Amino acid sequence: MKAASFVPVVGAITPDVADGVPGLAEAVSFWTRGRPAAEWFREMEEGWGTAGFVVRRGDEVQGFVVYGPPERFPRARGYAVGPFADDAAMLAYVGGDVRTRRRLLVRMLRELRLRGVATVEAVSSDRERPHHVPTAFMLQSGWRPVRHAPLGRYTLVRTELGSAVEVGELARSLVGKVRLPSLKGKVPNPGILARADEHRKG
Repeated sequence: MKAASFVPVVGAITPDVADGVPGLAEAVSFWTRGRPAAEWFREMEEGWGTAGFVVRRGDEVQGFVVYGPPERFPRARGYAVGPFADDAAMLAYVGGDVRTRRRLLVRMLRELRLRGVATVEAVSSDRERPHHVPTAFMLQSGWRPVRHAPLGRYTLVRTELGSAVEVGELARSLVGKVRLPSLKGKVPNPGILARADEHRKG
């Protein structure tokens, strides 16, 4: 018996694993207007870099996040919440329970900050809609509303990655009691952070 198999692990979504993540194909197809997930992730990996993470606990997928440049998500242009900020990355979707989604947001923000991205935006839904991040969840996670669509159905939300300190503060607010160090250096594994925090408390 391997205890490690019961610890949730965050990993990058690569073309060879994309088809094995439940719900991912539908989310990618929605935002890209019909692109196959594996094909889309292959193009992103070759031309832009990592565009998603998945959380697994053993063989069970607990959640995933998909993000990238706004132009890679053509459906986003159909929402009356634009324009998107220059050079911003777009969060298309994050799924899972609340803790899993926040863990994925932290991992995404770390990745983008280290790649020099200063702003991340998302088209969030003010009502429960498939393949959309909920506005209430995003605001509770420290993102701020920028622009509302007519009829109040969708909101453009944004977070700024101006400095490692700001990202660290946002990360701490997302994961609650788990303390994260400054993100100036190499990004540590979230599991290592959690074990380190437990060790300090012990």
